[in-house]
Amino acid sequence: MPVYHQVCQNPGSMLFWFVVHREAFMSDEINAVDLAFVVDTTGSMSGLIAAAQSQMVRMLQELTQAADIQLSLGVVEYRDHPPQDKMVYRVYPFTANMKNAQKTINSLQADGGGDTPEAVLDGIVAACNELSWRKYACRLLVLVGDAPPHGLGTQGDSFRDGCPCSETIASVTCLAEQKRVTVHALGLTPAVNESFTEISYLTGGKFFSSQQGDKAIEHIASILKMEFADLELDRRVLALQNTNPEITIEELAIRLEVSRHAVSTSLVRLLSRDLIEVPAVL
Repeated sequence: MPVYHQVCQNPGSMLFWFVVHREAFMSDEINAVDLAFVVDTTGSMSGLIAAAQSQMVRMLQELTQAADIQLSLGVVEYRDHPPQDKMVYRVYPFTANMKNAQKTINSLQADGGGDTPEAVLDGIVAACNELSWRKYACRLLVLVGDAPPHGLGTQGDSFRDGCPCSETIASVTCLAEQKRVTVHALGLTPAVNESFTEISYLTGGKFFSSQQGDKAIEHIASILKMEFADLELDRRVLALQNTNPEITIEELAIRLEVSRHAVSTSLVRLLSRDLIEVPAVL
């Protein structure tokens, strides 16, 4: 008989207390989502910022309440390196208080810029390194902009040899992977399609092309609905795995009425969040 089941038959044991409380802890942590909104706030982004100020927090509240998600929202705004702009980036810490999140978004102002490319890579690095991501949270980054990073051959690039931060698309996506952050990207102009697609693809995220601010908010909602659907499956997989640690992928798929691939992918997500140990079934 597995140790787990022996423990559960002895409620007076210290191990019983540990197992039961660990299950409660993990069931709470499975609902944690850290969302970083990394946005270009140069002068051309006024439409998107206005849409975010009027719609984004309300949309987040509706989605998280419906999906029973414990959301924390952080914001990183980026512009460009001097002499193109005085501000490279600014970080606003994660908060679970949506009133504070609304104040942060309301404080964003579209201004400045300079040449066409912007400090996109700085914004991603700042989000990965300077935001306090929760240990077990599902970590999402939504990048929104209308200009590509420096050093990609864009006409009029003042830093044609690369961003002054010395980062590249390869280095920032590697960092995101190390930090267990999935980057989804929204491009507001065709100029970012190639670079933003590469950034999102290399971190397991998706790219959306949004020509208008309102559409961008809709795409953010679509991204979160997709992620929250994955979380719902992860909850169910975790619950069954907790009650029967020896259950196989095939048995999980049958019990949950989903494909074996869906279960395997869910287990990988749970493993990456340290919510399960390496299962023998993988």
